[in-house]
Amino acid sequence: MKNLQIPVFFACDDNYIPFLGVALSSMKENANKDYRYRIIVLNEGLKENNKKRISRLADHIFSIEYVDIGPKISMLRKDLSLRLRDYYSVAIYYRMFIPGLFPELDKALYLDGDIVVVGDISELYLTDIDDALVAAINDRLVTDTPEFVRYVEDAVGIKASEYFNSGVLVMNLKEFRRQNIEKQFVDLLLRHNFDSVCPDQDYLNILCRHAKVMMPIGWNKMPLPDHNFDKSTLKLCHYNSFEKPWRHDGVLFGDVFWDRAEKTEFYDELKAMKDRFSKQDAAAEAKAVASLVSNAVRISREEPVTFKRILNL
Repeated sequence: MKNLQIPVFFACDDNYIPFLGVALSSMKENANKDYRYRIIVLNEGLKENNKKRISRLADHIFSIEYVDIGPKISMLRKDLSLRLRDYYSVAIYYRMFIPGLFPELDKALYLDGDIVVVGDISELYLTDIDDALVAAINDRLVTDTPEFVRYVEDAVGIKASEYFNSGVLVMNLKEFRRQNIEKQFVDLLLRHNFDSVCPDQDYLNILCRHAKVMMPIGWNKMPLPDHNFDKSTLKLCHYNSFEKPWRHDGVLFGDVFWDRAEKTEFYDELKAMKDRFSKQDAAAEAKAVASLVSNAVRISREEPVTFKRILNL
């Protein structure tokens, strides 16, 4: 096991470089040094200067490479873009194409860039998932929001307690290929292109619904209050949705983010980003939150073409 190489995928554009830098820095600091880590950044035309900034984190056990996914999705771009909201980009779909793009890999991690890893990432990779497609963590933003609970149960067709967040995944790439998950995804996209609150996440939940392992919440702890959460089990902080410490004060586990960010070359950039976040930006964000919730309500009540209805779930 000492020579084990652990593949870890991220999706990133130029705007997300500072967050990716913090995520990688935190992961590297806490990773088991007995293993090697192959970091693969899926992108479409990252600036060379930004690649150089991220690549400064590489060393003899921590390699970093960049894969342009543009050619792979070029024919699907219109369909992938159709249901995106202001708060998403096509990059959310990159993870769907990892199994086909990397046939030499049987297993990998996929991580969102807005994270700080405080545990040993090799422990997540070594999770025994047997023949399951993914190991993932319940999405607490859904279970804590009644409108989202109704959406995932009435429109997606998954119990809220079984609905996982797609930002932290252990992916069984061999099984993805065996079950032709990419083809199933593309077929559903082209045939129905479901109106969706969280498109890639909804598709993954549907496609993996019978073959998943649910992991402890500590591997994907969102900044949501939880009096029952044992902080000693914290492995990874995920600042998803609109709870961003680089925008707001008082974000739960915001101190974890800033403690890590301060040790990187991206700290001043991130602080400046927070200083620039204005009342107008906050108002626009509040409007986006309201839109997200209202879309969940509308789809679950009114949309005739949903996963649950079309697939008879």
